[in-house]
Amino acid sequence: MNSIERMNAAIDLKSVDRIPNAPFYEAPICSYFGSSVRAALMESEAMVEAHLKGLERFQFDWAILGMNLIGGIIPSALGCDVSYPQDSLPKINRTAVQSLADVEEVKKADLFTAEMEEFLKGISMLAERLKGHVPLAVEFISPFSIATRLRGTNEIMSDLYMQPELVESLQDVLVPMDIALGRVMIEAGVEYIFYGADMECPLLISPDHYRKYVHGPTRVVINELAGLGAKMLPHMCGSIVKMGIVDMLMEMDIKGIMPGNLTQSTVLDITELKDKVGDKVCLFGNLNPNGSLLTGNPRQVEEETLAHLEKTRGMTGYIFSTSGTSSLDTPLENFASMNQTVLNFRF
Repeated sequence: MNSIERMNAAIDLKSVDRIPNAPFYEAPICSYFGSSVRAALMESEAMVEAHLKGLERFQFDWAILGMNLIGGIIPSALGCDVSYPQDSLPKINRTAVQSLADVEEVKKADLFTAEMEEFLKGISMLAERLKGHVPLAVEFISPFSIATRLRGTNEIMSDLYMQPELVESLQDVLVPMDIALGRVMIEAGVEYIFYGADMECPLLISPDHYRKYVHGPTRVVINELAGLGAKMLPHMCGSIVKMGIVDMLMEMDIKGIMPGNLTQSTVLDITELKDKVGDKVCLFGNLNPNGSLLTGNPRQVEEETLAHLEKTRGMTGYIFSTSGTSSLDTPLENFASMNQTVLNFRF
């Protein structure tokens, strides 16, 4: 099997020759192979070069990019003041929405800035280089997660109680923008959309608030982009099984679920999620990028990775991944140990 065949089989809950290897690798790859982190995130040719080197070195079964998209390009286009350091991730210095009146300014904004066009150029170039061999994935975010970047985390959490009309109005503006951007990504060659939803996870808001304020706009975007052919993969931290979030995710047109961390040091047990969803969707899971991968040594990484993989033995519809973005500071030897352990594992 090549990577496209392997990923498609796992997504469709069919047998594979080995476990597909699809971690969130973009930050380490930019650090290992980029002339600078900023260049590998923001400049189309440097972006393509870093990802191709990463694929050659580690034999990933997907190419995933978009940290700069969700952390910088989208917020900047919609009015935030964003800086792009040479050797770290984008930083939002000032949010765009201070009051309900600012929502109208967001509505007037043009998402397709020069930075966005450069990013889209990189996606198209990479898709062309990988065509027929490795599928392309992009990190994306929900209307609520975009709203959180535009408003500020503390502020929007307060808004849920004090001025929910701002939360609703801002998402109403962002839904068509999210769909329009997703459509362009799909046209550029993106097949998998990793749909980050950590700002609405049960670590931050209640399931009742999720159902009332977040679920509707998120479902509209996911279902629309799925209808355009993308494989939608929601990602969320927290106890999503116990808190009932999985039931709401399963109301959407999704192909997989990507569970995240419960705490900095623990992740959701992948078998708990499998017991919940059965053979309805594929699962991506979910090695902790903050554990031995970041702070241990290669032997510890191998042991932790093997322990995780053993839980999936005999499981249909499983793709190996990390529970979130790996740090820029992940030691190369640790990342290589994780990667080789996955490639060597036979189930």
